[in-house]
Amino acid sequence: MNEALCSMLSGEEDWHFDSEGRSIRFNEDGTGELECRCNLNFWILAEFEWRSIKPQDSGSGGSPANSDHASATKHDSSQPELLGQLGLEITLTKRLAGRARRWAETQPSTAEQMNKNLTDDAYRTKSYIVRIERGNFIQPCYAGYQNSDMQRYSLRLLFDKSPYPPRSEWKEPQGAPDEGQFWDHVEFVGREAPDSARRQRPMNDPSASGWNSCVVS
Repeated sequence: MNEALCSMLSGEEDWHFDSEGRSIRFNEDGTGELECRCNLNFWILAEFEWRSIKPQDSGSGGSPANSDHASATKHDSSQPELLGQLGLEITLTKRLAGRARRWAETQPSTAEQMNKNLTDDAYRTKSYIVRIERGNFIQPCYAGYQNSDMQRYSLRLLFDKSPYPPRSEWKEPQGAPDEGQFWDHVEFVGREAPDSARRQRPMNDPSASGWNSCVVS
């Protein structure tokens, strides 16, 4: 089961909170990339190392947040379907993410600054419990906006705590980090769904009760 879930986790190029700059990627080789960008400001664009562990060994003491619709034995098609749960260990590094290396050649001072935003504690190994769900989702940053044209996704990744460093691990959280509250991001989506999915309400939108399930895009 863990092998299948790890394959699913690394099978998506990116899992998005916001495809414009807040995403996480898991590679099959045990590396990954964490991106945190707002507008043109990069806060984190780093490589990390990850591995699967037994959930009971993760030590996080919680379960993935914001999963209000946990799957029952008989699945309700109007709610997300739980595909499985994993324990993970993730270690953020000071290495630039692969996608950033060419950019860093032209913006060396900006790239160097990214490694100065976080305290040493941000680079300690941390344990997480994550769950993977299947359903009809929008990017979490758009929850609350009733727009049927939004891209839909078939998979959702929920963390018990954010993969972004907590506020205490930012040297100067005042300003953009406090405004973005990156440390609250625990939900990411992946695998673009077909356009027909836009006719149904998104399962991760608290305002979804106002949607018309017969909307034609």
